[in-house]
Amino acid sequence: MVISRRWFLIGGASAAVLAACGGDDDSSGPPSTTDATLAGLTIYRVFSPQQPAGGDVRLPVALADAEGGLLDEPPASITYRYGLDGGPLGDPVEAARHDDGIPTAYFPLFVTLDEVGSWRIEITAGGVTAATSLQAVPPNETAAVPAPGTSLIPLATPTVDDPRGVDPVCTREPPCPFHAQTLEAALESGKPVAFLISTPMFCQTAICGPVLDLLVERADELGDDLAIVHAEVYTDDTARTTTEAVQAYGLTWEPSLFLARPGGTIVSRLDYTYDAVEVDQALRALLS
Repeated sequence: MVISRRWFLIGGASAAVLAACGGDDDSSGPPSTTDATLAGLTIYRVFSPQQPAGGDVRLPVALADAEGGLLDEPPASITYRYGLDGGPLGDPVEAARHDDGIPTAYFPLFVTLDEVGSWRIEITAGGVTAATSLQAVPPNETAAVPAPGTSLIPLATPTVDDPRGVDPVCTREPPCPFHAQTLEAALESGKPVAFLISTPMFCQTAICGPVLDLLVERADELGDDLAIVHAEVYTDDTARTTTEAVQAYGLTWEPSLFLARPGGTIVSRLDYTYDAVEVDQALRALLS
């Protein structure tokens, strides 16, 4: 299995790959587009085009120029509308830019997919509008990734003292401090738990390292109030075999941050990308 998180191009029926995280994925950068509706703007889906029906989902998007280069100064906000394909779209919703502490700005969209079927999302940025579709499928047809309201899966994740065949245990330089205890031990500690699956070395979108750094920067302040565990995506530097954490959690993307109450009930999950603002909001909600 190879992690296949990609950034997808919005515009007509195209779905070109911007980047994928490591491994032997042969994906390449996106072609330039001549779609007149984009008027020099490319919008990328930072999420899978197949999502579970029946609830709320978080869908990050990013902005680029006509050649696919990410904008140096994206707008402070965009608006979006969505609805079932062929039906009316809802009222416009504003999405603020997020880029605090990370190198690539994104805009998180929050949508409710209450029916199975094809959904259309229309996005307006700087007076220019583009649209894309995603497929809402029955939850049992998507990857069985633990969701809010369910429980973390206890694992004897690799530690510095017991790497369990994972080398390196942490690809961050220098290694992060979140490999002193296993996820099992963290769940038995009686503390809230933050569990991050990411690979700083092999994430070609350069986001898996920065999101781990956000937790490292907050570790001293949080002190003993939170048990933080990091697990790598690959077992070694060939980036071919995924770790037990990736397999047990059913991930086909990364990074993914799980925040759980004492005992392991998941309160929230941040997938694909997040910044300091979103992680601080999630941590406050967890620790309140």
